[in-house]
Amino acid sequence: MIEASKNSEDRLSDGTKIGWLTDIYKDIHRHPELGMKEYRTTALVKSILSELGVEQIGLPGMDVGAACILRGARPGPTLAIRADMDALPIQEKAPVEYASEVPGVMHACGHDLNTTVLLGVLRKAVEGRLTDRISGNLKFIFQPAEETLGGAKRMIEAGVLKNPDVDMILMSHGDPDLHVGEVAVFKGYSHANSDNFFIDLIGTGGHGSRPFQTQDLILAGSYLVNIFQSIVSRDLDARDAQALHVRVGLEVCSFNAGTASNILPSSGRLTGTVRTLSDEVRATVRRRMEETCASMASLFHMDAALDYQVGVPSCVVDEKAEFLLSEAAAKHLPRESILSSKTRMGGEDFAYFSRLVPAGVLRLGITPPGKAKYGSTHSPTFQIDFGAVPVGVAILSQAAEDFLVERK
Repeated sequence: MIEASKNSEDRLSDGTKIGWLTDIYKDIHRHPELGMKEYRTTALVKSILSELGVEQIGLPGMDVGAACILRGARPGPTLAIRADMDALPIQEKAPVEYASEVPGVMHACGHDLNTTVLLGVLRKAVEGRLTDRISGNLKFIFQPAEETLGGAKRMIEAGVLKNPDVDMILMSHGDPDLHVGEVAVFKGYSHANSDNFFIDLIGTGGHGSRPFQTQDLILAGSYLVNIFQSIVSRDLDARDAQALHVRVGLEVCSFNAGTASNILPSSGRLTGTVRTLSDEVRATVRRRMEETCASMASLFHMDAALDYQVGVPSCVVDEKAEFLLSEAAAKHLPRESILSSKTRMGGEDFAYFSRLVPAGVLRLGITPPGKAKYGSTHSPTFQIDFGAVPVGVAILSQAAEDFLVERK
């Protein structure tokens, strides 16, 4: 089981240096950077890669992001582990001595933790001479711009999954709903398809005392809100054997129309989000929304122009990758501390990797044992307990060994 000294300069029982990792975390946390602007973080990561003497992977066309590879003594599969690096446009309010020094920007989602953990896995592999024991290769991917859901695509386009081709990819992410020493894995999907829509209603406005001379955009928009909810309850088969796949969130999040209490408006706009898991359900929901908007001309004598914007796809979790992470965790934590996480309906651009390579996602507890969480992700009071770092390093390192070390 994982044990750590109270002295931050000491090592874990497995040799991992605590002080070095803590210093890296605090440094990255103090200097947060938004997506595709992670210049300082990239430079820091690359300097560590150089110090460790590892082979760095070129990323053509990218000014931010980094990757490296450890090549095993014998041929075999390639495992990749990915960490994201970007921060959020939030003013930090967490009472920590290493708080953000950049006004209006903070690591409110723990990507500084993810990067720190991956660097810990890399150093442990280098100092433990993992390449002498593995059959295959281990890639380390430090990705920019997860929060804006574009960094993974950019890295894929730059060839990070090629030469050699990646056979499986893993990631870890801090979770304030779990305590340090607890982890969780997903089944089926970790995150949802994340799409947005914008509907412009266009008709003829007029005086509120003469509605028969106008088209009532408020009534028409209310109709849309109601009929969209029926798509979930009436157009999707609740008997589906894989009921998880039909989980849907279709929410109208804004409805703006009108300027006065006695004027029926001539235009209005509805906006919202659609969250689905399977691509088939996603296509069904979109088709029914298009059909509903098209019906507005005959029903209300007005136009409803739908702009459906497809976003990040759902993140598919591979069964073997999930098993790999669970078994790796079981070698360092009690079985009862390894939980099954519900699918999250938020977006995660690790999904782009998962659509090309079998993928696994580990949620890492970051709340101090026995205490309430400091703050949710994306809140100004978000912070972590440093005890999460060695847990993440130990489990991901174990997963890499279990996947790549030749078993007789």
